[in-house]
Amino acid sequence: MPTISLKVTRPSSRSADEPPSGKARPMFTGTGDTDYVCGECGAVVAARMGPDQRVIVDRAACSVCGAENEFPAGLRV
Repeated sequence: MPTISLKVTRPSSRSADEPPSGKARPMFTGTGDTDYVCGECGAVVAARMGPDQRVIVDRAACSVCGAENEFPAGLRV
């Protein structure tokens, strides 16, 4: 399964040696085979996206670390 790391637009507020505190929950789930992961902690933000599937937002906060990630233009509506 391909994995694409998202661009972090705002890092999390936790210190570098502090472990992430949230629970991993993808914001979007598709029917394809590509996962888009947080550029800071690697948690899945958009799971199993297919080539014709899109997300409705430009950016999303990671549910694990809180970093703000930007989706690639080709994945946005």
